[in-house]
Amino acid sequence: MFARLRFNWKAQTAHGLHSPFVYDLYVSVINPIYQQSNVNLVEKLIHGIGSYLKLAKGKLHVIDLSRIQEIELEAIESLFESTDNVIICLNPHANAQTYLKWQKFYQNKLVIHSIELFEMGIISLNPTAPKQHFWLKKS
Repeated sequence: MFARLRFNWKAQTAHGLHSPFVYDLYVSVINPIYQQSNVNLVEKLIHGIGSYLKLAKGKLHVIDLSRIQEIELEAIESLFESTDNVIICLNPHANAQTYLKWQKFYQNKLVIHSIELFEMGIISLNPTAPKQHFWLKKS
């Protein structure tokens, strides 16, 4: 519960987003899905993000941070080498260990945009802008 409160304190909505990529993703996909029911929210977000970004097959990677082991982190970080990849990390706020894994990923020097939703984190590697991290919530 404390994690949710801390997250909501930092998180913002579309107002004040200065990244065109993140703003468009938020107003076109994330917030409309948040406004719908919470049934299958994570699945709808993954599908919506993948459809919106029109990624080539095999370029959207979904990783459940609560299920990966420390030994797997290096293999996952090899996904950061291709700027075409988008990585969705599920359960970044499940516990302290998952949040540390999430932080390690989004602080990687190859990550350009990282978007933190409470349910998931989104990592973009496309070098179209300076490195930024966003906390987004339902408006």
